[in-house]
Amino acid sequence: MAELDTDRIVAAALTVAGKHGVEGFTMRAVADELGVTPMALYYYVKDKAALATLVIDTAARKQPLPPTTGVWQDDCVAIAQWMRINVMKHPVIIRLRRAYNVWTPSTLRITERWLSLWQQSGLDLHTAVRAARASSIAITGIVQEEMIFNTMKHPDAEALEWLPNVRMMFSANRDRDREFELLVRSVIEGLHARLMLESQSARTVRARAGAPRRTTAGI
Repeated sequence: MAELDTDRIVAAALTVAGKHGVEGFTMRAVADELGVTPMALYYYVKDKAALATLVIDTAARKQPLPPTTGVWQDDCVAIAQWMRINVMKHPVIIRLRRAYNVWTPSTLRITERWLSLWQQSGLDLHTAVRAARASSIAITGIVQEEMIFNTMKHPDAEALEWLPNVRMMFSANRDRDREFELLVRSVIEGLHARLMLESQSARTVRARAGAPRRTTAGI
C-alpha cells in the first residue's frame, strides 16, 4: 500500500463524496476507500469538518487562478470561468462548503482578488464591496443552476407538444461557454452601470444640498 499523504486523502475524499454525497462523507468511508483505519486519518485531520476544509482548499489551490490582463472586467470574467471549471470538475465541492460552512485560505484569497478587481472599477470602496458581494452571489448561483440543469432529464415530447416556445428552448443548439460568458458580463457590466448611476445621482443630490440658496434682492 502506498504511503498515506494529503493528496491521497483528498483524492479518496472526493471519490467518496462524489459517490455517496455529503451524507456519506464520513471518516470511516474515506478510510475504507484508502484501505486504512479511521484512526490513520486523524494524524492529518482532527475531524470531518477539517477533512472537508482540506478537500475544498486543495481543490481550489490545484487549479491556478488566471493571470491578470489589466482590464478589470475581463479579469472578473476569467475568475468566474475559473470557478465554473472547478465546480464542474468537482461538483461536490459546493455541497461540502454549504454543509460544513467553511472558508479556507485558498477561497479567501479568491474573494480578496474579486474585491480588488471591483476596486479598480471606479466605484468608491463601500460601493465596490456591495458590487463584489452581489456579483459573487449571482455568479455562484448561475454556476449552481447550470450544474443542476445539466443533470436534469429533459421533458418528453408529449409534455412539450403544446408548448412550442419551451420546446425550442430544449431543442436549440447551445454553446454553454458563450452563454456563461454572456451572463457573467451582463451581471458585471449591468451592476457596474447601475451603481455608477446611483453614485452620480447621490453626488448630484449632495451638491445641490450644499449649494447656497438664491435670494431675491430688495428694491
